[in-house]
Amino acid sequence: MAILAAVVFGAFFTLANCDGNVIVETTRGTVTGFKVDYGNDTSQLYYGQADVFLGIRYVQPPVGALRFAKPVPLTKFKEQPYDATQFGDACPQKGNARGYNMSEDCLVLNIYTPDALSVYKYSVMVFIHGGSLKDGLLGDFPTPGIVRNLVSRGVVVVALQYRIGLLGYFTTHSDEFPPNLGLMDQTEALKWIQQEIANFGGDPYRITLMGQSAGSSSVAALLLSPVSQNLFQQAIMESGSILTCFEGAMGFTKLSQNRAIQLCNFGEDQWDARNFTALKEDCLQDMDWHNFLEYEDSNIRGWMLVQDDYMLPATPRDLAKNRPNIPVIYGNCKDEWSGVDLALLAGGYNISTYNREYFEFIFAVYANYLGENEETVIGILESVYMPPGLADDDHVGWLKTMSDIFTSAGFTGFTAKEVEWYLENGNDQVYTYEFVFPTDIHRVYNVPGWKPVFHGAELDMVLMQDYFWEPLLKNGTLSPDDVAVANFMGRTWTNFAKYSTPLMDGSWTPTKTAQNFEYLEINVQQTMKTGFRTADKLVWNKVLPQIIGIWPPNVPDYNNGTVSL
Repeated sequence: MAILAAVVFGAFFTLANCDGNVIVETTRGTVTGFKVDYGNDTSQLYYGQADVFLGIRYVQPPVGALRFAKPVPLTKFKEQPYDATQFGDACPQKGNARGYNMSEDCLVLNIYTPDALSVYKYSVMVFIHGGSLKDGLLGDFPTPGIVRNLVSRGVVVVALQYRIGLLGYFTTHSDEFPPNLGLMDQTEALKWIQQEIANFGGDPYRITLMGQSAGSSSVAALLLSPVSQNLFQQAIMESGSILTCFEGAMGFTKLSQNRAIQLCNFGEDQWDARNFTALKEDCLQDMDWHNFLEYEDSNIRGWMLVQDDYMLPATPRDLAKNRPNIPVIYGNCKDEWSGVDLALLAGGYNISTYNREYFEFIFAVYANYLGENEETVIGILESVYMPPGLADDDHVGWLKTMSDIFTSAGFTGFTAKEVEWYLENGNDQVYTYEFVFPTDIHRVYNVPGWKPVFHGAELDMVLMQDYFWEPLLKNGTLSPDDVAVANFMGRTWTNFAKYSTPLMDGSWTPTKTAQNFEYLEINVQQTMKTGFRTADKLVWNKVLPQIIGIWPPNVPDYNNGTVSL
């Protein structure tokens, strides 16, 4: 309580003393950043010092002739010195809630380091944002939380942007529109980091990737890809498997083909004829990017990673057989899906909407790939997840049931499967967790009688975004437990980055077998348990494959132009 009292009665707004510029020499030219100093009083909400470099381009801007092109390395900065004192533009999207400038010249990274000129080289954490591969930007993660909870514990943090939406994931599996451009961008950023991070005080041989949601799916993909898997040494994956964002894992969306029809009137016959030069030159190459966003509000699943012949040249289950056995943290929030419904309720949905009919309607929207098996699958899911005697007018009960089913379908069943792949390969350094702390940070709606642990709750404890934390501090509702759990997450994640083990006393032990499936339950008090998401594993990885087959199915090896960069 002492920490909270000091915070409440101290200065509310996050104030930093910017003591001047920091100049770094890189192989690409001189970079100018700045110092921040939030003080040393750990009883305050924010504290710590860092050298900060914002908006550094890591490849040539993907504009003009480079739109839809594979990323092109940037060997020299055009500007000398390079001004890295302002956030770069966000990539085009609908989710830019804080109003940052947007442009296609958005492939930038931020660096936060304890001391850019240090002779000692710090471990490096590379953060990849989420957003369903259609949203997300570095401006959503302000400097104070990163400095307070990560950098002040002795690590360098790098956060990067990558092409999202149609510009990053539209593909014809051809030279005109190569697949997985956003994933290629991330790979180029990792190459840049390997080459330059020592100039900012970081150790290029101690790099830990960290991603959340679609960012976690991206980290999982980078681990599986033969192109990128040797560019880092460890990984932290929060609330996202590659299967969460992989085309075919939950049916085929054919989103690229649909966009070609919607934006260019490029019909199915033309698509099948593969005249993609016309699609590019006559329509998409010069189209205003604002038009690309027209249909994103209805894009409920987001964009997808796809199997190709370069970055992801096989299905995830086959790529996993050759994945390096490196230390990883892998986990989820208890009620991932609830974040979707809490946002809907906050936006005006009535809780009386939630009943059996509504659940089965939403399930049909997401699971249309099940075809004639849909009713059978719904029956199995309701028998497993629906409480006995659940009345149709028990709206909170149906809200919870929906959350349990969709959390298992899109998150935890996939997470369990990926961890099992690691164990099958003999990886004895897999640390599994479930985040169950019901924080009020970033909670947009209060459900009577139920306090779900929604998607993204653990990330708010790691990066401590001030626009979520400070309102609770101001109105006196910030809990000491929030501060305690944030401290635990920051300490644990940085321990892992520095020492390859999350808790120095060894109390968080790796998952040893798929049968016991040991994991850490993260709450105000942390507890090692066995039996991670047992029902989800059984339903999605054992029972349903016998009915619907194994997803994603193998697909042809496309000749898609993704030759070596």
